[in-house]
Amino acid sequence: MANYVGSARSNYFRVRDEGEFRRWGETLPGVVIDREEDDPNQFVLLVETGDDGGWPTCRFDEEGDCSDLDLFGELAGHLAPGEVAILEEVGAEKLRYLIGYAVAVNSSGERIAVSIDDIYERVREAGWGEHITSAAY
Repeated sequence: MANYVGSARSNYFRVRDEGEFRRWGETLPGVVIDREEDDPNQFVLLVETGDDGGWPTCRFDEEGDCSDLDLFGELAGHLAPGEVAILEEVGAEKLRYLIGYAVAVNSSGERIAVSIDDIYERVREAGWGEHITSAAY
């Protein structure tokens, strides 16, 4: 069995309250908060590389039980008015499956998501062919 190895990071964005944002960030497994060197009012989310390496989908309690995490919805509540955070993730399970996606969330909680798999639908919509194989095995 192959492990998924991913990398993830966000763009830089401003938050409403740095203290609350950092406390929230401490509850996110594998996520690191850093700030922009040239503008200390802008922050970035980074995911430690290694097995997994992707955005967390659950939060663990003291007993080790996992509860669902809406990372993008929770992040929206920390964004300063008018800010947009874009979270990107790329990774692979060996070279069997490649993944790449980005989710943009604004301070109102609205989201836009794109995936590299969107290309298959775009090719079909363009009428380029009916027999399009997947880049996976």
